[in-house]
Amino acid sequence: MRIEVKSYNNNSSLVSAILFFILGAIMFTNPGAMVVVISRILGGILILFGLYSCIKNYILVRQNSGVSAIPMVAGITCMAIGSIFFFAPNFVEAMVRFVIGGWILLSGIMRFSNAMQIEKKGNTKFVSLLIISLLLILAGLYTILESNLAFQTIGIVLMIYAALEIFGWLTSKSVVKETMTKEEKKKKRNKNKAVIDAVVISDDTTDKKDSKK
Repeated sequence: MRIEVKSYNNNSSLVSAILFFILGAIMFTNPGAMVVVISRILGGILILFGLYSCIKNYILVRQNSGVSAIPMVAGITCMAIGSIFFFAPNFVEAMVRFVIGGWILLSGIMRFSNAMQIEKKGNTKFVSLLIISLLLILAGLYTILESNLAFQTIGIVLMIYAALEIFGWLTSKSVVKETMTKEEKKKKRNKNKAVIDAVVISDDTTDKKDSKK
């Protein structure tokens, strides 16, 4: 039976890990700029969306008084939240910390589940994946719970997470390759055994014919 580690069954895991490593490196080398850029981008998008909703709803209400004003309220809310993002980078830092921490924690839980599945198959390399999953879970919890975690530290955590993911990807590929090799050898042995049995049966039949003569 072939072992398939669902979270590592394609190259997307490797690509995302590399992207996270690059993001972590940027956050580590220039954390202040990252806070401002992320904050202003999100804030600008929310403000523009809210402004668009307000203008559109205002025009519709002028044309038809029966139109609901809920989009206007939603637009004002978006502009208010966008303003907070735009003028309060610290808020964005906390939000990014929770999002990244949650992502790492979820990844760790998934890797732990994969390690348990591999352990049931009797593969010795499950220990490496188990250690990686536990480290990811600890890193995710630390990122979420540490309220004074600096943006630069988040960058370090991201790079560690990416490195663990890359190592886990390589390990899982090795596990799958090893399993496939064992299966191929087993099939080859079974095939050779079937050929030998066929030869033995053929010899027995020949001997019986000779004895009858």
